[in-house]
Amino acid sequence: MSNLILVSADLDLSRIKHNLQSYMNKTWMYAGQDVRLRIRWENTLVHLQPRVNLSYQLQEAADSLSDDFNLWIDTIGQSNSSLFWWLGQIAEKNPFVSSLFFNLCYFKTIIDYIHNNPDKNYLVVVENHALRRTLSNYAKKNQWQFVEIDKWFAELQSLKKSVAEIFYGLLAKINLAKNWISLRLILRDLYKYQSRNYSEHNCQLSKTILFHSWVRDDSIDSQGEFIDQFFGKLPDFIKSHGFKVQYFHLPLSFVTKSSGPYYLLKPLADKGLLFPSHNYYKIIDLFKSMIYPMFLCWKPLKVQKFNSWEINDLILQDRWNQVWSSRTSAAYMYYLFAARLGERGIRFNKTLGTFENHIWEKSFNLGVRHFNVSDEIVGYQHTTLNWNYHCYSPKLNEFKSGVLPDRVICSGSIWESELIKRGYSNVDVGGALRFEFLSNKMESCDRDNNEPIILVAVNAGGFLTLEVLRQVYLAFKQEKHSKILIKVHPHLQIDSVDFDTIFDGNKPSNFEVIDRPMSELLLEVDLLIYSSTSVCLEALAMGVPVISVIPETFLDLDDLRLLPNLRCATGSYQELFLQSEKILGRSQGEYEDWLSKIGDTMTDVFSPVTVNTLESFILSEESRE
Repeated sequence: MSNLILVSADLDLSRIKHNLQSYMNKTWMYAGQDVRLRIRWENTLVHLQPRVNLSYQLQEAADSLSDDFNLWIDTIGQSNSSLFWWLGQIAEKNPFVSSLFFNLCYFKTIIDYIHNNPDKNYLVVVENHALRRTLSNYAKKNQWQFVEIDKWFAELQSLKKSVAEIFYGLLAKINLAKNWISLRLILRDLYKYQSRNYSEHNCQLSKTILFHSWVRDDSIDSQGEFIDQFFGKLPDFIKSHGFKVQYFHLPLSFVTKSSGPYYLLKPLADKGLLFPSHNYYKIIDLFKSMIYPMFLCWKPLKVQKFNSWEINDLILQDRWNQVWSSRTSAAYMYYLFAARLGERGIRFNKTLGTFENHIWEKSFNLGVRHFNVSDEIVGYQHTTLNWNYHCYSPKLNEFKSGVLPDRVICSGSIWESELIKRGYSNVDVGGALRFEFLSNKMESCDRDNNEPIILVAVNAGGFLTLEVLRQVYLAFKQEKHSKILIKVHPHLQIDSVDFDTIFDGNKPSNFEVIDRPMSELLLEVDLLIYSSTSVCLEALAMGVPVISVIPETFLDLDDLRLLPNLRCATGSYQELFLQSEKILGRSQGEYEDWLSKIGDTMTDVFSPVTVNTLESFILSEESRE
């Protein structure tokens, strides 16, 4: 019979230090995402047995649960299907927002480990309070010898976090409202010199394509011209074929740190490309966006067991988060915007946006269909299909619900094939508009094995970034002959306190945090270390070897899980060091032999942009046939 001590990661560490002797024979694990907190626990429990590294087991659990999870969510959706179900993060299955699947995977990892090693004693430190309760209930049900340290303290901390969720959620909603009011004034000012009533000129929209694209700090070039970083040359191509292009923007459209909306939108207005979104969204709609989700996004109310497990606490947590999230309100704005377009009789030839199957897309697509706003909804799969990224894996109910585009156009033929495998019926290849600069970049070069340059890059996940940096630090802190360049995601901020924790208070002299374009950096480096980011494919397309870090703090979304022949992955800093030495130790001939094997695959990943691929955005499936 298993002997388990369960403790919240929020517990005052001094309480543990006084009882270290009673834990000396325990096998201990840490279940959570905050690497800084994990390091503090490791320092406190340094005299115990080494912490169990669960990276491989966690990802194996994710692989084994993925299909069942997607079907389970789809089944729940059958009895809850409505706009407000699709607005929720539970239906979205986005691991960057919802912790439901991640915590399910940790739950399975821990109970499987204990079941497979029943003769050991365990101390499990858990960050997430819903996961802690789920483990506690399971241990009691299975009659384990079970103790939970300071349970009531943990429950008090959980209550504080729930109250904080309300407070910060309301603040974020207020900020969202302020952003829309500000954007409305900016749009009115930019558009006033060419304002016109579209409902009186319906014929003008019969060959108009309404774009939604993300606006970033780099959306304006040095000449002050607008650059669509996601659709590239496509808007100009569309205009050259007699179509009109209009961009619409709501607060969620902006992913910026320093540039303001007026500066970013003025070049669009100067060229007549700016749609007057402010004319189709009323103040009452703003109040609806703020208020309605708090009363209507509580689905699902009743949930069946998952794999015979009682996981109500995990569901309740995600449901609470989606109700108070400003992101839910921001997504609802898209539905109400489409409703106003329909009321005014506006109908476009096509609506075209990036496709990641997020809640704002579902909301807008439903609105466009409900109010007959467009002849066709087209989604552009502008990035990659991450492994175990369940947004891209709808099942039968979602396919029938109307939340998906009529057509999905892919950036590469490999992604087209993968979407077809997942059940998408109307898929085409439009070319790698976003990555056209990679064409013909792959070439052999002389490599300096004596002083290699290693680039570290991860996605926008803060905890994942810190975990990767920790592994890189432990692997290379003594390797002064290697230069380590750290490229932090542009939408992420890591402060000096975080770096001090990760680097044990002293960043090595050969480590440098830089802020330069990835396209420039990849021309200079000998190796990329990454986790769950499409940068790995950019690197391979430019002839740079890559190593994936298998995380404990997140799902492994590595794109190269779909291309295992190109993948090199490590689950510990010791493995990371050994694999990097092996790759950097290749001779020039071995490197060129490796390079020759990946060229054809990269052409399938980033398909060339041609007249034919661009036409796939304009022509319907019937006309192409």
